[in-house]
Amino acid sequence: MLPTHTTLARRTCLASLGAVAAGVLSTPYARAATETNSQAELQARGLSATGIEVTLPPLADNSNAIPLQFTLQAPAGKQLVGFDIIAPENPNRVILQLALGQGQTRFKFNTRIRLAMSQEVWVLAHLNDGSTLGRATHTVVTATACFDET
Repeated sequence: MLPTHTTLARRTCLASLGAVAAGVLSTPYARAATETNSQAELQARGLSATGIEVTLPPLADNSNAIPLQFTLQAPAGKQLVGFDIIAPENPNRVILQLALGQGQTRFKFNTRIRLAMSQEVWVLAHLNDGSTLGRATHTVVTATACFDET
C-alpha cells in the first residue's frame, strides 16, 4: 500500500515563508547597527587622547604612502600592551594591530600607510588594565597634484 500524502495548508506555508523572510531581511540591519571601527562607533566610544601624539600630513598628494608617526605615553601606574591604527573609510579598516611583547610606558612608531580617501586616521592604545586611549587625525588625500593639466 502506498503512503498517504499530507497536504499542506496554504496558511501554514505562508506563515513559515513569512517567518523565514523576516529573519533573512532583519540580519543586514542588525549588522549595520553594530558596525565596528566605523567613524561613528569610534567617536561614540569617547576615548581619551591623553598621552597620544600623532603626526600625519594634513594634505597628502599620494595616497599610496602617507607617512604616519605617533608616540604613546601610558598614564601613571599603567603600561601599554598594544595599539591599533584604523582608517574607517578604507575597505579594510584596521591597518595594523600590534600587541607588544611586554608592557611599555612609552612607545614611538613610524610607518607609511595607504588611504582610500580623505578621512580621519585613528590610533588606539591599549593599556594593561583593559582601557583604551584614542586619537584621530584628519588628512586630505588628493589623487594627483594636477587635475586640469595646468
